[in-house]
Amino acid sequence: MNKKITTKEIVVVAMVAAVVGVIYTLLDYAYMPMSAVLGTVFMELTFGIYMLSGALPMYLVRKPGIAFFGALVTAGVNLLLGSPYGLQLVLAGVLEALGVEIAYAIFKRDASLKCMVLGQILGAVFVFCRDTFFWGTPWSYGTGIAAGVVIVRLLSSVVIGIALVKVITAALVKTGVLKGFVCAK
Repeated sequence: MNKKITTKEIVVVAMVAAVVGVIYTLLDYAYMPMSAVLGTVFMELTFGIYMLSGALPMYLVRKPGIAFFGALVTAGVNLLLGSPYGLQLVLAGVLEALGVEIAYAIFKRDASLKCMVLGQILGAVFVFCRDTFFWGTPWSYGTGIAAGVVIVRLLSSVVIGIALVKVITAALVKTGVLKGFVCAK
């Protein structure tokens, strides 16, 4: 497989990442009020959506660095639209993309279910480590809630994250925009 990223791949990934950035901004403003009503553990169900910034570009293109590019475009759009989370969302996106990049490197760019699951888990674990380092969460809530947060975050990353990647990719393939992409074969 050619590892050089084409202009078409950059444009498509940038457009998809920009749309994801808009979706993230809408979720950001809904997250805190919903968290207050639904609780910490329940809100972790949304984490699979947040894994899209790196996982979707990598699934579409499957070339080194594309998950980082997608995550940074998503974070840039999210910041420009006024996300209340500031630069922390850039760090989260980079960590999620790092997990995805590692998994695809291990599996030699083969987008098998094993590869996707590993990428989602690594990304979720890396962001969990960031959360623990900066805020002490979810450990500050107690061991039971922390365990619930970890389990729900991992399940959301794997189930919701992978399902969204597959559904969005299938929809994009139908439009023809992914003609010539490895994911469309």
